[in-house]
Order: sequence, then C-alpha cells, then structure tokens
Amino acid sequence: MNIIYRLCEKETDGNLRDIRPKWYSKQKCLSSFLNSVVAAQSLINKVIFVHDGPGNILLEMIPEKYEIVKINNQDNFQSLIKTFDIADTLDDDIYFVEDDYLHLDDSVRKIALSVKRFGLVNGYDHLDRYTRTDDIDYPQKLVFDNLSNHHWRTAEATCCTYAVEGNLYKQISQIIRQYGLRDRDLFRYLWSQGIGLYTAVPGVTTQVDPYMSPGINWEKFNNDILF
Repeated sequence: MNIIYRLCEKETDGNLRDIRPKWYSKQKCLSSFLNSVVAAQSLINKVIFVHDGPGNILLEMIPEKYEIVKINNQDNFQSLIKTFDIADTLDDDIYFVEDDYLHLDDSVRKIALSVKRFGLVNGYDHLDRYTRTDDIDYPQKLVFDNLSNHHWRTAEATCCTYAVEGNLYKQISQIIRQYGLRDRDLFRYLWSQGIGLYTAVPGVTTQVDPYMSPGINWEKFNNDILF
C-alpha cells in the first residue's frame, strides 16, 4: 500500500479551531501515524507527505527516509488535488490521510490488509453514522475480516481520509477528482454505482472533532503519545 499524507502547519501553535477538544495536538496526530506506519512497514511501499504552506514544526518531525512534496497553495482543495496527481503516478493500493487523525499502533496494518478485500475502507468509525437520520439507503452489513482480525461495517460516507484498492482507484480516480472536497456526495454516488465503503468497528483511527470513534479513550491515547 502507498500512503499520501496531506498536512499544513495550522493549529500547531495551539490556536485551535472551535471543533477541537482542548487536548488536540496536530503534532501528536502525526506522531501516532508515524508509529503506525513503522508497525506496518512490511505492507507499505511508499509514504509521501504533501506539505502545504509555510512553517516547519510538522515538517521537521518527518523522518528523512520519506518523500516530501512541498507546495505553497495554502488551499485545502488545491492540496487535495495535488494528492490525486501523485496517486495517479503510483501502482498498488492508496491510503489518503488528512493531518487531524489519530492512528492506533495497528491501524495502518489493519487498513492495508482490509482494503484488499473490501476495496474502499477507513479506520474511522463515525459516531454520527449511528445518530443521523438523513443517510441514504445502503446495505448495512457487519463483516469479520480474518486478515486484519477486525470487524468492518458498511457506512454511508467518510471524510477525505480513506484507503482505496489500486485497480479500483484507477476506475474511479476521475470521479474522485470531480467531487473534490464534497466527500459525502462522493461516497453516496459510489454507493449508487455499487461501490461500498467499509469502516472499522471499533474504530482504529479517528478524526479529532466532536464525532470521534466511540469505545476508545482518545484523550488518554493522545496524552500518552511521545514525540
């Protein structure tokens, strides 16, 4: 699996968006991801970081062995498009990662193993998938995957962090570009085409916002991370 991690230095100074818990740290998100990559290194081909804008707090945390693509768009959409440009040059499965996710130590390994079976996966068990009443009608399944030793459930949508099997990416890459940041619309459309999304249960990653993956003390996990 190849990984493209998209990051910028906003919030590294402690000036957090309103949606963040007080303990949120973008540095710890990156550190947790790097730890998870090391634990899955036998399953990883390339890890490429797309760093947008000025600053170097996160930049200096990235080990020299990984490729860094430096851009200065300072724009969420344009940096996303850059990740697609890179993905189009790669073979094998691809994991697109945003910089506000915490990864458990075994999360990248589980994602790398499960994407081969399910085609489209994310380790984030969206809390709002259990509470919203406006999801589209889609097959609701819970499946145990022997390779990843984990349960995965179908979900309506996720954010811009997800893994896609290599051949499937080639088939839907232009669709992904077309939808851009409209992630929910993208996954709804893919469901209409018979391409379903699976998310981990319990979650093995979480976006750090009010809808974090349930069942895990993410604050404690975050506070225990050293970097």
